[in-house]
Amino acid sequence: MIRNILYGLFVTCIIILLSFAYLGYKYFPKNTISLLKNLHISYLFLSFLGIILYHTFDTLRLLVLARALGIRYSLFYGYMVSFTNTFGATVTPAHLGGEILPLYTLARKGGQFYQIMTIVTMKAISGSFFYILFLPLTIKTLIKDPKQTKEFLAIVGSLILLSLIIYLLYRFLLKKNTQNYSFLYRLKRTLFRYLVTCRSFFKREKVAFIQALLLSLLLYTSFLFIGVFLTKAFNPEANFVEVFLDQLPLLYAIFISPTPGGSGVGELGALPIFSPHLPEEHLGLFVILWRVISQYFSALIGGFIFLIFLWKDLYKMRT
Repeated sequence: MIRNILYGLFVTCIIILLSFAYLGYKYFPKNTISLLKNLHISYLFLSFLGIILYHTFDTLRLLVLARALGIRYSLFYGYMVSFTNTFGATVTPAHLGGEILPLYTLARKGGQFYQIMTIVTMKAISGSFFYILFLPLTIKTLIKDPKQTKEFLAIVGSLILLSLIIYLLYRFLLKKNTQNYSFLYRLKRTLFRYLVTCRSFFKREKVAFIQALLLSLLLYTSFLFIGVFLTKAFNPEANFVEVFLDQLPLLYAIFISPTPGGSGVGELGALPIFSPHLPEEHLGLFVILWRVISQYFSALIGGFIFLIFLWKDLYKMRT
């Protein structure tokens, strides 16, 4: 697990640096300091509040599911779990780390394997509820502006295809045995094997599951609010509802991206999404701030928490 995380961290950093370098070269404003000074502080504060609410609803969702299965821990520890999961999702392909690290963080609180796997499964199912519910609005948004949609799909499709080709070349050139990385994929498949266990969860814990569904809706809504309020920090005249809806295709693209944490796809895919609401010379700075606030800052905190957990556990093993 550690080796995969370190490898993913390296790849993620490379992709982020390349993406940010491109944004800085092509879209970064010359009057950066002046632009930052003129940002509307209240909206900027609300965008930070959006990521706090995101982690709050994520913490409460996992807490509800964990307590329904008899795993108890404090709210503060729940926040640490949320940040650690964000780190894992950011540095692993297709966000797999967001499903793997709960095995570690919840096991530290006495959770059994079958309990944690059920929690992870319920978390994934409740999260998919948002994507199913908002799919019609996403399709409507894509149809609304064919030119913008064509540009967006071209960027996202190209990046996803390129990342898959690079991955396959890497596996072919280095002749990596698939079993070296099979743990991640076995773990992914194991989630579906726990559907039998989940069925009993549905029967016994309907209230907890409904709460998880509602918290998932609030979680992703809070995430979209980050982009809305940050847009209004740059442009107070931007339409709240339009910015909210325009982000939906980008959220789906980041979710299905094979790159670690949707890196690359999130940065370049954001350009056609936010361009109707912002001047072109503001896009580079905006997208960098948006990605840092919405994901990378949380991942950095989560990485430090993960190292602290690991150091403490290794220290206990030696004593």
